[in-house]
Amino acid sequence: MEHTGCRQIGRRGTCWAALAVLGFLGLALRLYTIQVVNHERFYDEKLTIQERLWSIEAPRGNIYDRRGTPLALNLKLFSVAADPGLIDSPAELAGQLGHLLRMDERSLNEKLSAPEGVRYVSLQDWVDGPVAESAKNLGSPGIIVTTRWKRAYPHAHLAASLLGFIGRDGTALGGIEKALDARLAGVDGEIIAVLDGRLPRSRAVIPQRTAVRRRMIPGSSVALTIDLDIQTIAEEELAKAVDDARAAGGTAVVMDPQTGDVLALATQPSFDPNEFWRYPRETWVNQAVTSPYEPGSTFKVFTACAAIEEGVMSHGETYECAGSRLIGRQSINCDLHGGTRAHGTLDLGGMIVHSCNTGMATVSTELGPDRMYQWLERFGFRQETGIELAGESRGILSSPDRWSQMRLANLGFGQGIGVTPVQLLSAYCAIANGGWLVRPRLVMAVTHPDGRIERPTRPEPERVLSGATCERMRGLMTRVVEEGTGTGVRIPGRLVAGKTGTAQKPTPEAGFRSGKYIASFAGFVPADDPKLAVLVIVDEPRNGHYGGVLAAPAFRAICERALTHLCVPPTRPETGINLAMAEADR
Repeated sequence: MEHTGCRQIGRRGTCWAALAVLGFLGLALRLYTIQVVNHERFYDEKLTIQERLWSIEAPRGNIYDRRGTPLALNLKLFSVAADPGLIDSPAELAGQLGHLLRMDERSLNEKLSAPEGVRYVSLQDWVDGPVAESAKNLGSPGIIVTTRWKRAYPHAHLAASLLGFIGRDGTALGGIEKALDARLAGVDGEIIAVLDGRLPRSRAVIPQRTAVRRRMIPGSSVALTIDLDIQTIAEEELAKAVDDARAAGGTAVVMDPQTGDVLALATQPSFDPNEFWRYPRETWVNQAVTSPYEPGSTFKVFTACAAIEEGVMSHGETYECAGSRLIGRQSINCDLHGGTRAHGTLDLGGMIVHSCNTGMATVSTELGPDRMYQWLERFGFRQETGIELAGESRGILSSPDRWSQMRLANLGFGQGIGVTPVQLLSAYCAIANGGWLVRPRLVMAVTHPDGRIERPTRPEPERVLSGATCERMRGLMTRVVEEGTGTGVRIPGRLVAGKTGTAQKPTPEAGFRSGKYIASFAGFVPADDPKLAVLVIVDEPRNGHYGGVLAAPAFRAICERALTHLCVPPTRPETGINLAMAEADR
């Protein structure tokens, strides 16, 4: 019996031991399942029950003009949200918040009474400091108040298409905002807060258990080359020109021809980036870099430069303009501000001064397709300028093997090619500065959150013209203003070099018979020591169409006011005008 009892006791011990082992194995398997297999799910549940994760929005970097005046900055506001799981009396809290936020109590109550498991509902964005503080002072653990940064543009319509804007979802749209978004946008931070162990609706944050999970990094600020005063001048004069011409729109660009710095870039019609949604989408587009156009006669100076460099019709040879020229079965005409008639005998200088289409068509024909194409490429056409704006077009220029004789002739006076305003003015700068093609730039400096200042490197300028060719062209362009088609831009005490442009605007339906035009004027001042290069374009005017009439007044006013702003003294006497520079070409 004793042996039997011992065996029974031994079997029981073995069973209990086996059960204990199985229990430990089961517990181990359960722990493995929780900690390894389902780690993410249980971790998320832990966060939901015991912890709260807050996002800290990073302020966007400011945008300044070249003198430190803010063009885009941030307003510190707040958003009010709620965690329904921590609210004991939704109806009572809805009554308090409804009065404070000026919201409907019924809709607030519905949000605060969200089903179990909903831990975040947005109540109101963009509230000011006193309202946010009052919401926190209600004492409910379910109220969540976080800092929000709202983008603000203190000068409203000024430089709107240049700056771009921030959409309602925080996306950078257009302009500098989009082009430099990677630098302007900061990195949002995260804070993790531990809740105490009370019942769900009574939980509160334990202050000592709050920690930064990811550090917030503010965005970098950007200083542009834009001069706010010159930008204001350009915007005002362009708007007046567009209004006087009853035009569809317009563009004005001002550059420093020595450095390529863009001092102003204005487009019409404009919009207010603070309320961008109130304006047509087409007003958001920066036409100066995205929209190629046929430049017309402002382009003739490049044909003339190529001719001088290549020795084509530039040594006193003359051309007899009969008012039109037949090329194949098509005719090229000269339009002399009021009627089609002959210019008579002209040399290369006379073709520029009097804007002779048939003469410049003859010059481009003499140059031939290969040389003409090579020179257009050298001037930077058919390639992006590299300006710091998104969506830049490289323009429109087909390969020379596809040119007909008519296309080659048309190129001589600016038809059959599409250029952007920034491309065109950059090429004008090469004539102004002695032959160097400088790349336009908008960004002067970037200031990082740690205080480090980064100054983007300038691309090396490329010599595209000889100094002698530039000197001769400056003389011709001065004659355009003094005795040719550009007399409307004369400025007392200033020597101005420029060229008028009147281009027919083709449409898919009617081609060049559309009756639509682009009027423009491009040039630089002072002609003998250029400080400013300016281009004014008036698109689809309905009150006339000549560049020397519609665009010239805005060009003159921008130059006159901007030179005064820059304190550039007059360079010639008020009377007895010294035309030595202009005479150099005679």
